[in-house]
Amino acid sequence: MMEIAPRKYFTDNILPCNARMYAAALAITGSPEDAADAVQTAMLRIWENICKGIYPEVPAAYCLSAIRNICLTESARASRKIPLDTTREIPTGDDGTEKAIELNEVTATLRRLPEKERKAVEMSAFAGCSADDIAEVLGVSAANARQILSRGRRRLRSFFH
Repeated sequence: MMEIAPRKYFTDNILPCNARMYAAALAITGSPEDAADAVQTAMLRIWENICKGIYPEVPAAYCLSAIRNICLTESARASRKIPLDTTREIPTGDDGTEKAIELNEVTATLRRLPEKERKAVEMSAFAGCSADDIAEVLGVSAANARQILSRGRRRLRSFFH
């Protein structure tokens, strides 16, 4: 196998996963600050491994596994329950913007979903994650992730009808 420069490998294969890693971390931690910290930690660890000659065969899956493990490890270390709610209240301005009101209704409705269904729907809708990505974060098979996502979407629709 031809030797790949660590910087080039990292730039070409790992950095493009940054947004997905952040979305996964945000879904797990519920905090933008904690998610950013987790991504930074994951990127540093991945870089150190690449410098040691460890080049993941499937970088996207490796990155999602790394971010999931870091988030769960930090959660255990803090020995506290992590709030997994990634939805935020959006203030309605003085103009009473209908879109802001609708978005508040959607976020409130998302909070009513069971945890795994909510995370799956948020990752799919807000971060464009695939079933494989969702499966990595939830720790289930891709088929199970699709089922959880489908159930979550169906339940979400039922709340609006």
